[in-house]
Amino acid sequence: MEQSLIYIVFAMMAYCMVSARIGAMGITMPMVFLALGVGVGFTEDALTIESVTTFHHLAEVTLGLVLFADATTLRRDAVMRISSRATRMLLLGLPLAIVFGFVLNLLLLPDWPIWEMLLLAALLAPTDAALGQSIQGDERIPKLFRNTLNAESGLNDGLALPFVIFFASIAVSHADTQAGTGDLIALVARQILLGGLVGLLGGVLIGKFRNFASAGGLMEPSLEQVATLFLVWLIYLGAEHVHGNSFVAVFVAGVAFGNTSKGEVSQTRHFLEGDGQFLAMLSFFFIGALFLPMALEHMTLTVLLLVGLSLLVVRPLAIWISLLGTDTSPNERLFYGWFGPRGLATALFAVFVVMDFDGVERTKGILVVAMTAVLISAFVHGLTAKNAPGIFKLNKEG
Repeated sequence: MEQSLIYIVFAMMAYCMVSARIGAMGITMPMVFLALGVGVGFTEDALTIESVTTFHHLAEVTLGLVLFADATTLRRDAVMRISSRATRMLLLGLPLAIVFGFVLNLLLLPDWPIWEMLLLAALLAPTDAALGQSIQGDERIPKLFRNTLNAESGLNDGLALPFVIFFASIAVSHADTQAGTGDLIALVARQILLGGLVGLLGGVLIGKFRNFASAGGLMEPSLEQVATLFLVWLIYLGAEHVHGNSFVAVFVAGVAFGNTSKGEVSQTRHFLEGDGQFLAMLSFFFIGALFLPMALEHMTLTVLLLVGLSLLVVRPLAIWISLLGTDTSPNERLFYGWFGPRGLATALFAVFVVMDFDGVERTKGILVVAMTAVLISAFVHGLTAKNAPGIFKLNKEG
């Protein structure tokens, strides 16, 4: 254990020192730490209940910080500009991705229970803000496209989670379809509304208090970023307390905080992004060490085909349909559809299902498919992100 700790600390330090050089080669942080994790995972038997629980908590914290930090960049004018596209991608594209994923599972996994096919489709639907950071930092891509993907990836985790919980619950209890549909609508509405309300109120109130404390000289400037870190925790736990969606809450809180706070919030965002990057490195290392050896051992042609079609067909088709009738060109719809990488949310939700829903039959299959999707997505989306402007010809502002 001590050797592994020294190994990961050294690897993180070394990566930071050469990150610009290897980033210019199209090699991203998730690629590096997934690969390093696999190296440890094949030499040590690290998959224990304690290690899985640690990953579960680590991934939750990481996702929360990344979502909040990214959300603070969305100012009012940006939100207004992206609202039509992001809303369609979330409210139409995400459900369509689950439906198309279910159809794919029917074809490739015919012996799976129906509700577990739907569960797997929901697990592969959310996209990853951490894996999308290479797009967010690319100034060659017009800001409208980056902001739209930022908003979608920030909110779709929270929108997908109620589907995951619902399908997992039905898979365990075998409840009837008619009753389940009403329950799903109520669950989604409650989690999104309560999470959004907690995030909005919390972000506005803390943003105004920050303004008051700064103007009155009540707060040490060096502690401003630390106070914001506690805000993220407060919003996350507050949403959980009222049974709202915590990921929706922290994203909405980030938007509200960024638009309420007077002055520059970039230092706060950079502080949170630094913490988020540190935790993301650990999270991807844990995925590589804990789950990828098992996924690689049980990987089959069917799993590869399912993951490949999910990335190449299911999401792009769902997003394409969701954006029909908007002012987007075919190239732009392809861009939005392609850059939906699977990462922390898919891994986190899969582990959540395994840990909290004992009656799900295909837990090993779910983990294998989910972790394989994270691995392949990290590499194919990471490598194509560097050449995205040339591939999709995004040469205008929208």
